[in-house]
Amino acid sequence: MTSLKAQVRDEVDRLEHVQAELAGIASRTDEERKRELINLRRKLSEQIARLGQVAERFFSASGNPELLKQFRQNYTNMRSKAATHQANWPAIRLEEADEEYQRSARAVREANRALVGWIRSHLND
Repeated sequence: MTSLKAQVRDEVDRLEHVQAELAGIASRTDEERKRELINLRRKLSEQIARLGQVAERFFSASGNPELLKQFRQNYTNMRSKAATHQANWPAIRLEEADEEYQRSARAVREANRALVGWIRSHLND
């Protein structure tokens, strides 16, 4: 279980790194931003999937069905917000990025932070 816990920590760290990269290009307006955003979105999707797989194994192995249920709810919420944001704001629409876009991006960041915080708090139990 300890190595599984370490794997979850590593995947959470990687997710936070991708999130930081995305936040780093959020205010840019150059053409290269679109290409980087597309690559980072793909990277984010892959990282969300990897985290989900390893965290699912970890919380399943905990023997606590309520904890597993809570993980699944938090994970599904975060994944849903990220997917909705990406569907509503494809890279080709970035020139239109306005307050609505910023609000959507903030909701994704908040859902990501909530999931990361929840996971980290349960890794320390």
